[in-house]
Amino acid sequence: MRILITLALVTAVGLSACGRRGSLDRPQPSQPEVKADPATKMSTAPDRRLPILDRLIE
Repeated sequence: MRILITLALVTAVGLSACGRRGSLDRPQPSQPEVKADPATKMSTAPDRRLPILDRLIE
């Protein structure tokens, strides 16, 4: 029974890609792409206090 289910699943996935038409290239972006600047860093957020957990940890 497992073999039949596995075979049906593999067949369904295989056939779903059969009718793919058109270019498989990446579509052009709607906005210009900008390279990330490694010199900029994420801003750090202040530590958030959780009174219930802080009591358990301490």
